Amino acid sequence: MHPADRTEATSAKRLPWGWRFRHECAFLFSRWRGRPYRLQVTIFGCPLVLSVESRREIKRAGEFALEAALMERLLGHVRPGDTVYDVGANIGLISLIVALHPAGRACRVFSFEPEPRNVAELGRNIVLNGLADRVSAQAVALGSKDGEAALFVRGPTGDGRHSLVDARGAKDSVTVRLLQATTFARESGAPPDVVKIDVEGAEGEVLAGMDGLTGTGRPREILMEIHAKGGRDRMPDGTAIHDWLVARGYELAWEQNRRSGLHRHYRRAG
Repeated sequence: MHPADRTEATSAKRLPWGWRFRHECAFLFSRWRGRPYRLQVTIFGCPLVLSVESRREIKRAGEFALEAALMERLLGHVRPGDTVYDVGANIGLISLIVALHPAGRACRVFSFEPEPRNVAELGRNIVLNGLADRVSAQAVALGSKDGEAALFVRGPTGDGRHSLVDARGAKDSVTVRLLQATTFARESGAPPDVVKIDVEGAEGEVLAGMDGLTGTGRPREILMEIHAKGGRDRMPDGTAIHDWLVARGYELAWEQNRRSGLHRHYRRAG
């Protein structure tokens, strides 16, 4: 094990502040010595090795309990052989857990993350965990059209607040590739069975780009975080996301408040 590596275990419990402080200190010391830092942590019974380029990434691992309910829903509804789209994958925690957990080991995961630093870290984490054959990092944003878009960037590597639709608090913007999920599914030959969406207010944009799939029965499950920013629970044409999905044969299976937003799970009706 690398001298800077550390091993901790957690499931759905938020790790104590002392855990985060200890690892942040070790990370800073490792950086001062010019050494890479690797965090080993077990989440949902899955041993993960994480490359760490910023303290934000340690915070994200320590606070994964905030995503526990959504993660449990996701793991409870994937099936062997499923194709999973992780839209807004960040550094890959959800993608890695799906691929390593017994419920998802037979799944194929496509991890979509357009922010350059995050997608580079995502790629490193896939390799560190030996998942290159099952998890594929995609340096692209999914949206309502094909082309390019400005991504408003906030914070360091591992920050999850970058947004295509909300510039508040952004320090910079980068031009990123934009694809409809329908286009990606056609080009890759891998339409999704399960989709997780966490895109800081652009949920409606992602769903609009899936409209060419919904008539084919795909995806079967859609799990998302609705953010109180950007589209604010609306499609690009102003239709409520719930109404849009119901009109396409989905039903709301679960909903939970999460800070300033909502976690939702929609399933194919019947």
